[in-house]
Amino acid sequence: MSDNYLRRIYLRLAGAVMLVVMAALLANAFLSHRTFERALAPQLGNKMASVGGSISALVLKAVENGVPYKELYGVNERFQEVKSEMPEVAYLALTDAGGAILHQSMAAPEGAAAHFAHPATLKLLEGSPGTSSVQRVGDLFMVSLPVASAERKLGMLHMGVDLRFVDDMVLDMLLDVLVVLVVALFFTLELMHFIAGARLDASLRDLGETFERGSAGNFVIPVRGGGADQAFGGLLKALDGVLARLNDAYETLARELERSRHVPTHERHPGMRLAHQGAAELAGRFRFGRARQPELRDVSELAKVRAPLFVFILAEELTRSFLPGYVNDLLVPVPGISNQILIGLPIALFMLIVAVAQPFLGVHCERIGHRRTMLWGATVAAAGFLASALAHSVLDLLLWRSLCAIGYAMVFVAAQSYVLDHAPRQQRAKSFALFVGAIMAATVCGPSIGGILADNVGVRPTLVIAAVLAMVSILVIRQLPDNRPRQADEVPARIPTWREFAALVFNRRFMTVTGLAAMPAKMLLTGICFYLLPLHLVQSGSTQSMAGRLLMVYAVVMVLVGPLAATLAVSRERMHWLVGGGLVVSGLGGAAVLAGAGVGWILLAVLLIGLGQSMSISAQSALVAEHCAEEIARLGDGVVYGVYRLLERIGNALGPVVAAALVMHFDYQIGFVAIGAVAMVAGLAFLAVTRQPPAAALATV
Repeated sequence: MSDNYLRRIYLRLAGAVMLVVMAALLANAFLSHRTFERALAPQLGNKMASVGGSISALVLKAVENGVPYKELYGVNERFQEVKSEMPEVAYLALTDAGGAILHQSMAAPEGAAAHFAHPATLKLLEGSPGTSSVQRVGDLFMVSLPVASAERKLGMLHMGVDLRFVDDMVLDMLLDVLVVLVVALFFTLELMHFIAGARLDASLRDLGETFERGSAGNFVIPVRGGGADQAFGGLLKALDGVLARLNDAYETLARELERSRHVPTHERHPGMRLAHQGAAELAGRFRFGRARQPELRDVSELAKVRAPLFVFILAEELTRSFLPGYVNDLLVPVPGISNQILIGLPIALFMLIVAVAQPFLGVHCERIGHRRTMLWGATVAAAGFLASALAHSVLDLLLWRSLCAIGYAMVFVAAQSYVLDHAPRQQRAKSFALFVGAIMAATVCGPSIGGILADNVGVRPTLVIAAVLAMVSILVIRQLPDNRPRQADEVPARIPTWREFAALVFNRRFMTVTGLAAMPAKMLLTGICFYLLPLHLVQSGSTQSMAGRLLMVYAVVMVLVGPLAATLAVSRERMHWLVGGGLVVSGLGGAAVLAGAGVGWILLAVLLIGLGQSMSISAQSALVAEHCAEEIARLGDGVVYGVYRLLERIGNALGPVVAAALVMHFDYQIGFVAIGAVAMVAGLAFLAVTRQPPAAALATV
């Protein structure tokens, strides 16, 4: 029985759910067009009636002042003003009491003349002022309103709404449905993992190991670490009972054979010699006894950190899609600092605080424990989210986002340390997949749901929801064990000294990975995805929901391609190509905006950035050990990786600042392209520097 059995169940379940989701979406798309007139037409009529009422009032006032209805002037100019204010309005016309067109904004669509003169349309003149009807005419939804008062029945005002506006509304609705369903899928998988996943995984592994030991002739009774509530506990108990009876029988046989040795030779049974030989062969072929201690640490303890980490990271990820726009709304003039830089400051400050605080918080976490560090971090972050919702200007928002950054760093460091302390050494890579999986699941769910919430309930209430999520994570964090397991060879966490920091910064091999790969990759991520993308979409007329959807696409690509790239990174040469090639692909994402700045091109850019980042992210960390083995042996992996993570997060902080400077001097399109070009150049330089000459390549074969 394989350890990956549960994962295969998850994937099959996810595939079945996604098939149902796709079928539901197709049915929804088909039925939405059919039910539009019945469900949405009255709302469309009410919206158009408010605009048409003002035009009718102007016409009536002009007629009352002696201007003949058929000789009105300035009508076309007013029509153009309405179309500029409401882009969905494609056609406007004034007709007389018989349906003849007097004024129109463009050539009448097919079937319009017949509709205007139809008795059902003209009958509206007999009703009360403000009455309207909505009918489909050609490629338009035509809203018809009477231009009449109690004394005068002048004619009709017709306003045509483009069907593409309706299609966009339906598409927007379908995209929101898709987002909610994908998020629901990830939530379901996380909930399954939280409720039974860890115990079921541990039980399946125990079953598999029991069968494998039995087939190999190892009948030693293991010491279970899963507790009484372990899944398949009855079956495991029955198997342990069989092992116990087998060991009792062997011990009884061994005692009888040992007792026979003390019997005088002439009284021994003739078959005892053969029995002793058989027992010796049995002892050589099989193993018996009871294990002294569990072979592995209890994986259920390790998995307990996933749920609180997911909930807390989700709170922060909610803000990704709308934070730049929120900062833009809170702008106040600051002498010497441009508005573009101010918009990027909260993001840059957040990343910088997380980068600088992590080494100090690692030592603090080791002193007070994971649970207390996470509790304090979630509390501080919840206060920061709540205060951010009440911010009056970008200046006090900087303070509140700093609180969020400190809380985020505390939770992140404590959760990472928890995984290191509870994961068996031989399974640390697999255990960190649990840690990264929680972060990526939150990254998929957060930006998309945050964008939808911001568009529908507002930014400030969404920040309050983030605060509530952070407080909910506190309730889950309280379930974590308070004790911290220690290892005999454990090296205490410490802050790198300035001498060690300088030695690594001026180390060519270390900076090849950090300066040419990690920092440019992170700068591109935060500069494009967290700063340029949300601002550009909102300022080009799109929504915060769309920004959230695109960021969700990035996370989904990371989830799907990241594990595949990690399996390919099996040699140093492959790692070099994955890292350098990933940077080039990410850079092409920024350059894709040269072809156009519409949502479709931005989607292509996000796909390429997600693909490039997923190619390089796993190999980057592994290459630190490959390039800096001497430094790790001399300084310790904690110091080397601590400086690496610090510089990597400084790249995170630089991204929004560089993007803001580019927007300030040029525009958004140049910002995308320039940051992409930097990543491409860095990737090509990395490949050139790490390329082995032929002689060196032969020497390593």
